[in-house]
Amino acid sequence: MNIFDKVSVFDLKKAGLINLAVGGINVLIHISVIAGLLPYMWVNGGRTESYEMACSISTSSIVVTLIGMIITLVGAKIIPVKFNRFWGIAFTVFLVAMLPLAFVGIVQQFLGTLFEKCFCSILTIAGFLTSFRIAFEKRWPPKKG
Repeated sequence: MNIFDKVSVFDLKKAGLINLAVGGINVLIHISVIAGLLPYMWVNGGRTESYEMACSISTSSIVVTLIGMIITLVGAKIIPVKFNRFWGIAFTVFLVAMLPLAFVGIVQQFLGTLFEKCFCSILTIAGFLTSFRIAFEKRWPPKKG
């Protein structure tokens, strides 16, 4: 049994829902920074120099996270989309290509502030594991002929 068979044991839709929950918490964290409820020095590795810069970064993070949540809805088949062979393979390749970026996110969390090390790292690991499950789902029909 290889790693892909082991990952496939975990339910795809559950992985999608967990991934959506992680994204939702991420959005809430960034809204809290924008609203001033969470100190902006607690995120972005504590390197943000001003509240205005933190708001800009948090706004960008919210947009990227929302796009990722839409991709998760399709990738986890929560919103069913029929792919032909080409688009199914292309979508899967895109998801697999994004995994190294998600892994870099884990490393960044452990190099960040105490809040990021203790809380955000757990979210990022959960997001990575569920993204891994979603990425390796077969989405295309068998080859004809």
